[in-house]
Parts: sequence; C-alpha cells; structure tokens
Amino acid sequence: MAIFGLQIVISLVVFCFLTKLTKYYSFGRWLLCKGLFRYWPPTNNELKHAIKQRYAKESTSKSKKQLNISKSYQKSSSMNNNNDIEEFPIPIDTSIELKLIPIIHRDVIQVKYIDEFFSLVDFITGSLIIFILTEIYLYLIPFFRSNTEHLNEINLSLFWCAVSLLLALIVLTKFVREYLKVDEGILCIIFGALSFLLALCFQYIDEKFFDFNLKETYGNRTIVYNDDNDEEINYVDRRFIYIVMLFAFLNAYQSIILFFPAFRFGQLQYLLLMKNKTNKQIFVLILTLINFIIPIFTCLLWFKPIIQHFNATHLLQLRIFAIIFGILLRICLFKPYIQTYLDTAFDRVKILYDQQQSTTTTRITNLSYQRNVTSIFLYLGVVVSQYILPAFIEIILCFYLKVFSSNQNLFPISSNPPKWLETFDNYMQNSTNTNSSMIVTWNEMRNLFHNQHISVLFSYLLFWHHTMYCLVSCGSLIYNTYIQREQHINIKTD
Repeated sequence: MAIFGLQIVISLVVFCFLTKLTKYYSFGRWLLCKGLFRYWPPTNNELKHAIKQRYAKESTSKSKKQLNISKSYQKSSSMNNNNDIEEFPIPIDTSIELKLIPIIHRDVIQVKYIDEFFSLVDFITGSLIIFILTEIYLYLIPFFRSNTEHLNEINLSLFWCAVSLLLALIVLTKFVREYLKVDEGILCIIFGALSFLLALCFQYIDEKFFDFNLKETYGNRTIVYNDDNDEEINYVDRRFIYIVMLFAFLNAYQSIILFFPAFRFGQLQYLLLMKNKTNKQIFVLILTLINFIIPIFTCLLWFKPIIQHFNATHLLQLRIFAIIFGILLRICLFKPYIQTYLDTAFDRVKILYDQQQSTTTTRITNLSYQRNVTSIFLYLGVVVSQYILPAFIEIILCFYLKVFSSNQNLFPISSNPPKWLETFDNYMQNSTNTNSSMIVTWNEMRNLFHNQHISVLFSYLLFWHHTMYCLVSCGSLIYNTYIQREQHINIKTD
C-alpha cells in the first residue's frame, strides 16, 4: 500500500465492477449491436420464387427459347443438388429484395475477430476509466494530506494502459500478418520502408521545422573550440545515431500497422460523404467533415513556424485537447461509418449486375449472389477493429504524454544510488581492475527514465501516429474519388 496507495483499491474495485457489469452491459456490444443493420441474403427458395415471378410476368404462351431457358435452369439446379450444393443461374432482370435486419449479439459472435473486439473494447474502456479516476485522486489528494507521501506512489493506471496498448498492437499486428499472405501485403512492406526513410528525414530536420526536441534530449553534445577562427563546433554523441535508428524502426512499425486501418477509414469517409450527399443529412455531413479535417490541423501543432509564439504549457494542453476531441468525435461517429460499410453489400450486388450487363461471360448464380452479400458481414470483425483500435492507441499515447509532461515519475528512483550498489561497484573495480562503473550505469538509467526523455519520446510517437493516419486516410480519400470518377467516365463512354 505504501507503493501504490489508494490506486490499487481503485483498480481492483473498478475491474471487479466492470467484470460483473459486462455480463449485462458492454460498451463493445453497445457499439456494434445497437442501431446497426445488415443485409440478409435471400435463400435459395426465395430466389427460385423471384425467378418464377419473373417468368410469370411474361406472356403465357412461351416461345421455344423461353422454354429452353426454363429447362436449363431446372437442369442446372438438379445437377448441383446431387452434390449438396445447389447452384442455378439468376436472370438479370429478376426482381430480388434485400432485407435489412438488425445486428444482434447471437449472430455477430460467429464472425471472426468479433470476440477480440468485444474483449479489447471493454478492457481498454476499463483501463481508461481507471486512469481518469487515478488522475482525479492524484489531483485531490494534496488537499487532504499535508505530507508528500503520495508523490512516491507508482501510477498504477499506467500499467493498465500499457497492457491495453500491448493488446491493441498485437491484434493490429495479427491483421498485418494476414495481409502478408495475400498480394496486398506488399503495400505494407513498401509503406513501412518509405516511412523508415521519412522518419530519418524528419529527425534530421527536427530543430529547424518541428518541435520534437530529440537532439536536445537524447543527443549529448560536445563543444569544441576552433583556435583558428574562435568558433564553437558542436558534435553529437555517436549513441544518438543508434537512438535515431531505433526511433525510425518504431515509426516504420507504426506505419505498417496503421496503413490498412487508415486506408479503410479514408474509403469509409468517401462512401459516407456520397451517402450523405444523396440523403441530404446535413448534420451528419458536417460532423464527418469535422472528424476528417480536425486531425489534419492537429498535425500542425508540432510545426515550429506556427507554434513559435505559443507557451509550452498552453501548447501541450492544446495538443491533448485537440487529439482527445478528435478521438471522441471519431468514436461518436462509429455507427454511421460502420453502417456505411454494411450498406456496401447492396453496392456489391449492383456491381455484380453491371458486370453481367457489360460482359457475356459473367453469370450471376445464387451462390455468387449470396457470397457477395454475406462477405461484407463476415469481414465486419476486421473493419470495426481497424476503426476503433487506432483511436484507443492514440488516446493512450496522449495520456502517457500528459502524465510524463507533468512532475509525475514512472518509478520513484532516488538520485543517489543505494549503498549495496556502491559496495558492489567498489568490489568489482578493485578485483577486476576495470574502468566500468555500475554507478555510471545507474545514473544513465535514472536519466533515461527521466520525465523529459519519456515525454519527448511519447510526443514524437504521438505525432507520427497522428500524421501517418491522416496522410494515408487523405490519400485513400483521393484514390477512391479518382477510381469512382474513372468508373463513372467508363460507364458514360460505354
């Protein structure tokens, strides 16, 4: 209790309460199983009934050609029925109705990665609640205590946030591993390599244009005076090069796991804009535009020509407020974005009919029709995880930046090394006759876990996460706009 204080009580009570509560109320289930609808594919009997109605509308005196079509339909259906997979063609002018049904937990739990989505959303939500309650506790405790014992307590909420961050990264990495098995995986590798080079460029021009402070924090400078012209020459320690390479690899990993989530977000943004344009939902349209534009302006809060007149404290507050506001808005628009994705099942069927009209080789069957509708629903677990997990990762990085930019320490490390370490260091130096010192290592580790070092690291990682997500989503929006325009031009020319 002396190390954790009241925080361990808060953690245990909140998690026990949430564990009991999630059986009856879950934030993940509320997001996905409340107010969302999916298209239900017609059964074989419904398709057969629609085909019969199509032929019934024609004249009763069938021509020989129509009779042959009806016989071929019956023949195709009976031949495949022997293999327990019934497949038959669907005429292009058959009127088929797609039904909208609400998404319920009993149906959606069978979809791949949905169980991970529910578990992660509930666990991360609990971790964020613990963090908020811990911050309230640390803010109010000085008013009730005259001593400073609470300053030596470890911030336990950071541990839960770290576990949440690790689980979210594991799920996104699992998605990348699945993409690497298909042709789209090469895009992740290419974008990761480009991000590695771009990160090196960003760190090179750190002091000129961006407010990262990497060189000032991690680069130990050596000042050498030139006797010829009395100039000072600054040399950066060689170890800073290794730190730069490590940061570049971290940025490349961030870009790889964010590529497809950000690309899908840009695609959903385009579809939602087109949907609201036809439905004329002005309020939702304005919110989606704000949701897409705000992150772009937030990236400029690290650009020195813009923030050079800002106070450091006010600038940090502005960054945290802008990021949290954008993330909360993105979570609030979860249902419109996911509903737009679910509505693409109707668009896929429409594309299937357009392909049959343009080419004579393409034939619509009952299996192809049903697969095009159900595939959208079966991929729902990946889509919702790619939408919500980057937002949770960003808000956790934002909370870490807030904590370490203040006077709170991750571990209350004393400035003086313990006596047993001094004794052991003296024994090793006298017995081995080496110049290595454990005391120097202790001081370096203490400097490494200093607030300034960690806050600069999280500020840089937060900027990279935010910037790469905005960059890829904007590129995806432009790409989808161009593709749809080209398809519209091709339809006109045909």
